Amino acid sequence: MKYSLGRILPILSPLVAVAAALLVGAGLIAIAGVSPIKAYSVLFTESLANYYGFSNTLTKTAPLLLASLGILVALKAGQFNIGGEGQIYMGGLGSALVGLYVHGLPLVIHVPLALLGGFLLGGLWGFIPGYLKAVRGVNEVITTLLLNYIAQNLVSYLVSSPMKDPDAPTPYSALIDASAQLPIILPQTQTHAGILLGVLATIILWVVFARSPLGYQIEAVGQNPIASRYAGISVERTIMLVMALSGGLAGLAGSGEVMGLKYRLFENFSPGYGFDAIAIAFLSRGNLAGVLLTALFFGALRGGANVMQRSAGVPVTVVYAIQGLTVLFIAISLVLERKLATNRSPVVVQVASVES
Repeated sequence: MKYSLGRILPILSPLVAVAAALLVGAGLIAIAGVSPIKAYSVLFTESLANYYGFSNTLTKTAPLLLASLGILVALKAGQFNIGGEGQIYMGGLGSALVGLYVHGLPLVIHVPLALLGGFLLGGLWGFIPGYLKAVRGVNEVITTLLLNYIAQNLVSYLVSSPMKDPDAPTPYSALIDASAQLPIILPQTQTHAGILLGVLATIILWVVFARSPLGYQIEAVGQNPIASRYAGISVERTIMLVMALSGGLAGLAGSGEVMGLKYRLFENFSPGYGFDAIAIAFLSRGNLAGVLLTALFFGALRGGANVMQRSAGVPVTVVYAIQGLTVLFIAISLVLERKLATNRSPVVVQVASVES
């Protein structure tokens, strides 16, 4: 069986990038005077094989998965949404507003309504740069990046003054109604239904991209907007739609943090999930299953970092260094792939087929 190098590289390069990052991370751990085998054993055993550790991993994975799905949707249309962090904050704000100021609804109505509030406000925050790109030609990287700071500071202002709980010692709102809180899916843990929402969103997006005209339209615009325009596809409308959808998915990540974890709106409630989502989306190479697995990997790193520090004496910053190194190595692999593609050399890798 023959496989071209161009088809194998997109599968191998993310794996090599992760392995290289873990290898360099092992060197950093060794410099700190700790056995890398012991440190990694603690990290992944506690975050994946332990009940409470795995629940913590799922809790961290939920916002990472939803936000990275949003980034991936934008990438499918050739748009670079760097504003996932701001959209997370706006999604959290939208759900908090519904949870705080809409009362008297049963849980089966209040929870979807609060999620819708988060999706719409996050979607609005994605639509703004989408409109500016489609209609005014403004670079979406710049606008989405700047909107991050506006959203974060807007939430900080609101929880410091008009929405602040009168009894709060630090900036945060009052508790949202119990009918607007996401249910816990693993007993005696903080793992809420947000992770199920992320898996459901992954399945829906797979159906959209694999089976629907909309998915074809989005990918066509991403691959060749000029040809798409000749084919009768409205490139401008597609860009605005995709950026709104991208922001809405990231907004749901913020909704989960407010409705399932903290039950109130906090200042600086996202520890950088929106920026991690960019790395996850690029590392997955446009594959939805890859997004799910990579988000779980990053969730395990975040979930096991504190345990590794307590049990093995390795600073949490080493985990963040591993994440950064993963991004660095995947960027290097993308550059190498582009060079190979420009060379157009007919390199073929022969793989022996095994007959059963």
